[in-house]
Amino acid sequence: MLPKLDPNPNVFLNVQQTEFSFDVLGRWICSTWPEVSNNGGDPFDIVVIGAGMFGGYIADKLYRRAENLGLRVLVLDAGSFLLPAHTQNLPRLGLNAPTEQVVASNAQDPGPQNLVWGHPWHSSQAFPGLAYCPGGRSLFWGGWSPRLTSADLGARPAGEASWPADVATYLSANYAAVETEMGVQPTTDYISGDLFNKLKAQFQTVLGSGQSLEEAPLAVQGQAPESGLFPFDKYSSAFLLFDAIREDIGKRWRNNIDAWRRLMLLPHTQVIGLKTVGNRVTELELRVGGVQQFLRAPLLSPDCTVILANGTIEATRLALDSLAPPAMIGGRMGSNLMAHLRSDISARIRRTAIPGLPALATALETAALLVRGATTDGHEYHMQVTASAGVASDVNLFTSVPDLDLLDAIKANQDPAWIPITLRAIGQMIGHPGAQPGDAKKSWIDLAWQNDPATNRPRAWVNLDPSDADNAAWTEMEKAAQDLLNAMAPNPADIQNLKTNRNNIGTTHHEAGTLWMGLPGQSVTDSSGKFHHLANTYVAGPALFPVIGSANPSLTATTLARKTADAIVTGYTPAPSPAFKPLFTGSRQGWQMAGGGDFLTLFGTILEARPNGLGLLWYTREVFRNFVLKVDWLSFNPTTSVPGGRADNSGVLIRFPALNASDPANDWMLASNKGYEIQIDDMGFKPDPINPNVGTNFDPLHQTGAIYALAPSSTLASKSAGQWNTFEIEATAAAIKVTLNGQLVTNYAIPANDGRNREGHIGLQCHSGNVQFQNVMIRTLP
Repeated sequence: MLPKLDPNPNVFLNVQQTEFSFDVLGRWICSTWPEVSNNGGDPFDIVVIGAGMFGGYIADKLYRRAENLGLRVLVLDAGSFLLPAHTQNLPRLGLNAPTEQVVASNAQDPGPQNLVWGHPWHSSQAFPGLAYCPGGRSLFWGGWSPRLTSADLGARPAGEASWPADVATYLSANYAAVETEMGVQPTTDYISGDLFNKLKAQFQTVLGSGQSLEEAPLAVQGQAPESGLFPFDKYSSAFLLFDAIREDIGKRWRNNIDAWRRLMLLPHTQVIGLKTVGNRVTELELRVGGVQQFLRAPLLSPDCTVILANGTIEATRLALDSLAPPAMIGGRMGSNLMAHLRSDISARIRRTAIPGLPALATALETAALLVRGATTDGHEYHMQVTASAGVASDVNLFTSVPDLDLLDAIKANQDPAWIPITLRAIGQMIGHPGAQPGDAKKSWIDLAWQNDPATNRPRAWVNLDPSDADNAAWTEMEKAAQDLLNAMAPNPADIQNLKTNRNNIGTTHHEAGTLWMGLPGQSVTDSSGKFHHLANTYVAGPALFPVIGSANPSLTATTLARKTADAIVTGYTPAPSPAFKPLFTGSRQGWQMAGGGDFLTLFGTILEARPNGLGLLWYTREVFRNFVLKVDWLSFNPTTSVPGGRADNSGVLIRFPALNASDPANDWMLASNKGYEIQIDDMGFKPDPINPNVGTNFDPLHQTGAIYALAPSSTLASKSAGQWNTFEIEATAAAIKVTLNGQLVTNYAIPANDGRNREGHIGLQCHSGNVQFQNVMIRTLP
């Protein structure tokens, strides 16, 4: 037992040190409640509940795909930081999932297991529970990631749910991209050799009717997709989330790091309940480190999106407790619960029974394959085939081998005569969308009769109960696996220790289906994962599945999260506006400062530059291609009588990429170098290329209305000091026209190869003097 790091609550440390280590990873990734709630930045646009496999993935996708929208994403997780990558990518830490337990009441709850595992729900089935940490079960899961079959995605019999046609089409079209991302493709890129090749050929000859053979779809990247990219080994979404957070921190200017961050992770935060007003979730009640807190306006934007990504059972519990209309409780939400029917059929096969296999193993021998099939009543199943010359069929499949001496020892200990082989048979469970709490031989989730003592909210009750048809299919699937192994060794003397071990139905981690997608009135969510009756609340994870099939849900749920992220980003993407719309309405929300200086907001409508070095206030929420931009501006000291002296100087910048605010010396120059600056400087000061502090005045390429250094202003049409001027800037693919106070002063034909962006953001320069801006309005052009 270690004492508290510092018992003084007033001591704040950047990185804490224990007797053994520095807490660098947790501090470098996670934020505190004060950092989240009082950072001075824009409100959060998206809240992701749960940083597990699918929450981490969708947060990463939202962060990256909303770069040009400036959306802020907050990820909440009930646990604390544990690992940055899959436990099997690391040395042998012994961080395994705990043994399954029956927790039917609060009195049976064993509390935390193996550091981060907890039992948040009640059931008469044994479950391992949830891993409460960023990454969640993706730090522990097995890695098999087959696709759903066309039969899974097709129409189902009456009384069963079916995948929406557009979702089935999306999955089929996008599986390949996600498989590459997760390392599933190319398949078996780290498995090769005689055992793999000969076993594959042997299985191909003994398959039964309706069975098919594939290489193992393992989410393990052994070969980089491109030269120079280091493989990330066994997949976990934790790596994606953590990398995105660190990238985001690196992009934010060091003096305002939290205010400008777009992706934050708040650990030790349990979501207790959600509050709705009309058809929107407007408030989240939290326990942050056990202390009640609330996420609501002004911390949340008025159009905030909430994503339930905290696992099938917990997302369903939260929905039943906070989101279900009275008519839905016990009707839709919580029905259609599915898991997988799983058995291990194992044996030892004599080496000589596998044609072509060398008499002795000289190399490390490991094999993995996938067999698909279906029972006579249509239950899909697949068999995860593992084999090796070691002491167990999968002993080396996911084992890190740190040195050649250990490798030599493993090879020397391979069995000279026998091949251990296991067929892990995983079968489809049929869901019942009409299941009601209390129905026997059907599976469903309801609110338990006992509240959680820590939250005083009801836990979930999980009734996972295979039907008679499921059990019959389970037996038939086991028989099919036994028949395959016997066919591999038709001589009884060539097979030993053939046995079947039926796994408990709660041990697969594959709970699915209770918030399934489909048509209104026939499902809970739509084909993007949004609740039908709510405008801003989505689900990520297997809870969305109408049909589970026999495939591990990881690949399909990850692909669905990709679809949901796209739908959310599309929803936030402003539609083209044929009429002028304001970009500044008195609030700095959606605007961000880069470089030196700042802008003050005056009278709720005016932005005034306060220079302290060069800087830029830029609009983060949208990129513009073809448009007309109107900006009113005012200069107090447009001229100076000092030869070569500097007067008020500013500008309007357009079509530049999103800025990296980590380098104030250079970031604003990216806008100037990649975009276009419409100059405000009646003196037309042209800096000397060697010494920019000196130069000449009245240069047309640098005077008001010019496109700085690219196109001269034909005339100086600005008004005298203290009067408002109006820019009208028209940008098309071919030209940029600048009209100042009703007079066309610049018409720039854009060269095809000028190296500048044809679309981008809009910004106001902070240069010298106190130039003011108001009425920043834009309309888009075809």
